[in-house]
Amino acid sequence: MTLFKQIAIMLSIFLLIILATVLTLNFQSANKSVQDRLYEDAKNSATSLSLSLGNANGDISMMSTMINANFDSGYYREITLVDVENITLYERKTESEIIDIPSWFLNMIEIEAPIARANVSAGWSQVGILSVQSDTTYAYKQLYSILKSLLISFALISVIGLIILNLLLHAVLKPLKEVQKQAAAVIRNEFIIQDNIPYTTEFRDVVLGMNNMVSKVKAMFDKGNKELKAHKELEYIDKNTGLRNRKYLIDRLPEYLKVDAPSKGGINILIAISGMMQANEKLGHQNADKLLLDIADIFRDNSKVFTNCIVARMNGTEFSMLLPDCSKENALELAKKIYDSVEQKIIQNELNTNEIFISLGLYEYSHRDTISQLFSRSDNSLAQAKFHPSNIHLEKAEDSVEVMGKEAWKLIINNAIEKNRFSFVSWPVVDTKSKKLANHVLSINLTLDKNTSYSYAQFMAPAIQSGLSNDIYKNVVNMLFKIPDMLLSASTYSLRLPYEYLEHEGTFEDISELLRANAATLPFKLIIEMPDRLVRQDSKHIMEYKELFKMYNIDVGVFEFIGESEDYQYLQDLRPVYIKGESSYFLTQTDQSLSALRLITDTVGISLISVGVMDMQTLQKLEERGIHIVQGLVTEMIEIQS
Repeated sequence: MTLFKQIAIMLSIFLLIILATVLTLNFQSANKSVQDRLYEDAKNSATSLSLSLGNANGDISMMSTMINANFDSGYYREITLVDVENITLYERKTESEIIDIPSWFLNMIEIEAPIARANVSAGWSQVGILSVQSDTTYAYKQLYSILKSLLISFALISVIGLIILNLLLHAVLKPLKEVQKQAAAVIRNEFIIQDNIPYTTEFRDVVLGMNNMVSKVKAMFDKGNKELKAHKELEYIDKNTGLRNRKYLIDRLPEYLKVDAPSKGGINILIAISGMMQANEKLGHQNADKLLLDIADIFRDNSKVFTNCIVARMNGTEFSMLLPDCSKENALELAKKIYDSVEQKIIQNELNTNEIFISLGLYEYSHRDTISQLFSRSDNSLAQAKFHPSNIHLEKAEDSVEVMGKEAWKLIINNAIEKNRFSFVSWPVVDTKSKKLANHVLSINLTLDKNTSYSYAQFMAPAIQSGLSNDIYKNVVNMLFKIPDMLLSASTYSLRLPYEYLEHEGTFEDISELLRANAATLPFKLIIEMPDRLVRQDSKHIMEYKELFKMYNIDVGVFEFIGESEDYQYLQDLRPVYIKGESSYFLTQTDQSLSALRLITDTVGISLISVGVMDMQTLQKLEERGIHIVQGLVTEMIEIQS
């Protein structure tokens, strides 16, 4: 219960007790006043009537007439006249029925009408004694009317008092409400500075303390952000040409060389410049550097037509151009164009093209290649190009034997989508420091029949080539929310959703509808993983996804992280529970760069997870660098504590 409710209830009860006490005292006073009034009326009537009866000189008939006249004109229960020997001379009584008054009031209030007496004398001779008792009906009605007035007043005063009390408490405790919001934001790793400093001493001290703490945490995040940006510029950018460097290419290649890569392959052009030493001697160091910049610009300009291409300087005289979805014909045409442009630039600098020239080795890579295979085959192609008359050589990808053709795969996948033949398999993510499971990663299998099934690595590549990957993920996400019984409950599972599916038109609406209908019945904690490429672009859907998942208590993770961003504020805005990167990425970072990254992630409560950890040697190196949460084959070798 909030402090506001506690104080409001306490003060409200106190106010109601005071008002109830005042009402009770007022009613008791009114009750006593009414009963006193009954006696006074009876006494006055007895005195007045006794004087009138004395003038009758003992005539009973005259006295009875007077008594009747007085009884009929007033509110009396009984008027009795007795003689000196206590013999009743005349008596008049009535039993009036009390109407319009509830029975509970009559049972609660008991009114006794007192009897007033007066002597009746005729001259010096005493005729008798007159007794008068007032009727209580009128008293009950008057007292009930007073009670109703008091209750109405009590209700009005209570309502007005409670409203005023509520407004006062809101005004007094408003700074505390802001402190509560600020504290809740800190728990969510949000940085909120409260500008309105309250006047209340205790609240002011708390607000200033919270502001000071939040400012320090925000300063730590900003410091880490600034340091990481600076290190990334040093680690990923070649300072002489402004192109990407070899490390950047290596960190990005896993995004292109994987089963569910957006492109099935392309061309990698490895370019070597021969004769730069002679160029330095003839042009001078400064002009030779300018020539190198001009050649780099040629590479950059000619690659712009290719989406997601990477132009990197591998070393002093070698460059690489990774061109996804580029055909052999286009690559050869591009290589010839680059060769001619560079040759013309060399001639413009009055240099000998026999001494200073470029060689271009083209390798037709596949998404199935490893990084080492791509580099070794590109190197081989470049070696062949240096001995080729045109200085251009294309090496085709090694032919791979496909079990099924594209149309056969398309038929199987369409059939699986229609008949919902996909199933989930899970792989553990382990915290090696605590020896506990961090969560489970969900992957997908395609089950053709009882004896035939295909893993994600087998069917996803042909699915992408056939343009069916989005349909598969739509089917799988539907299955995750509508038929989750095959999964273990009371655990945490993560599902990776690719860039193309999340950006596909209609995906957000589909997921929104699924969550609205099924999120409440999900028997496990869910983490949706989104690619860093999508998150750092500040896509219009990112914040929509964030708010949607937050509404249904679903966390967000980031995968394929390589720290490629001009600003890491997006991590604080999105606040994922973790970011995943290849083990090679974490192992090749400098201590300063990794320290800056840890400063950012620790500040906003983000875990670092290394994927593709295949052996204990790699695991040991990661642990030495402070990376303890891992995913890969090595998790099968770690003893998990229950």
